[in-house]
Amino acid sequence: MKESEKINIGYVYILEVKDIYLPVCKIGMTTRTPSERCDEINKSSTGDFIWSVAHYIAVDNCKDLEAMVHSKLGPLRQKGREFFNINADDAYMALVSIFDNQAVIKKIDSEKIVALQEETPMIKAKKTYNFKKNDSVYPELLNSFIESLKLINARPFGQLNQPSFGISDGKEGVQWNLSVDTDTKIIRLGVNLEGMKYKDWPISKFILSEINDPKIWGVIEKLKNPNEVYVRFSRDAWQVTARPSIVEKYLGGNEFTFTEITPKQWESTLKEALSCLNEENNYCGRAKQQVTLEIKPKQGEQVRTMEVSPHLTIWSRLYPSIDIQENINKKISELQPIYDWVKLASSSRLN
Repeated sequence: MKESEKINIGYVYILEVKDIYLPVCKIGMTTRTPSERCDEINKSSTGDFIWSVAHYIAVDNCKDLEAMVHSKLGPLRQKGREFFNINADDAYMALVSIFDNQAVIKKIDSEKIVALQEETPMIKAKKTYNFKKNDSVYPELLNSFIESLKLINARPFGQLNQPSFGISDGKEGVQWNLSVDTDTKIIRLGVNLEGMKYKDWPISKFILSEINDPKIWGVIEKLKNPNEVYVRFSRDAWQVTARPSIVEKYLGGNEFTFTEITPKQWESTLKEALSCLNEENNYCGRAKQQVTLEIKPKQGEQVRTMEVSPHLTIWSRLYPSIDIQENINKKISELQPIYDWVKLASSSRLN
């Protein structure tokens, strides 16, 4: 490939406001990774919002594709900025439509962009999975996760300069989730159910269902390696839309493998999780509890009363080798009984 043809190879990306829904997004282009560009924007921004990557397309001419999108969405653009008054998912649909209705610009693999950027073969380097020094595995992990679940609205979260990052299937309620701990290099793949309203508080339905008639023991019998599957109920404390770290994070005191947890522990943890929901509103809403902030604030008390909600995460460690796609497929298959169980238990309230 000629040097002149490499200049505009990159991504057209769409950013959304992190942790809060707003009908606004940022649409831009970058010849690096969208996560790098997002990180740069967040570091340089003086605004009130933190951005996260919602969608992106890798193409051989990101400059021209960005120009097409900006032109088509011009009526929605905020004056003098790359911000558009449209939510990220709708913007992505527009991006795909604009791309599909032209024939000059071509999609390319993210790996091709990485190879051109580095100018050296990266296949061997990726086997080490040093996430802080080499983030080329990031798009490969995410793309493999998206491909395995045939996702349309996958939702990345976190950034490479933070302790963790990853991706969920973007669905409301029960989610497939992949996360990376950049310090320990542990990759977790599993099932996630946050303490949010979604459709009639599914976390509440799950807890009440398991307290009344626990199905967890039958699920454990279906697992090939229950000793490698961890269940964690955590307590999220809410400060507007942010969730600061608290000392009382773990419900039940810790997370457990499915072979470690006992019926007594499970019942106790469920009841503690239920206490994080509003009993007066039939457990459909957050409760208020006294919690301790892990980092002492410059102003205000470290121990304070805050809104809280329970958060269920069931995960198993992913050990990627040369074929990341195959390993993700295998892990999803192993955890499918867990997803089915959580989905069913959280779908209908007890009478």
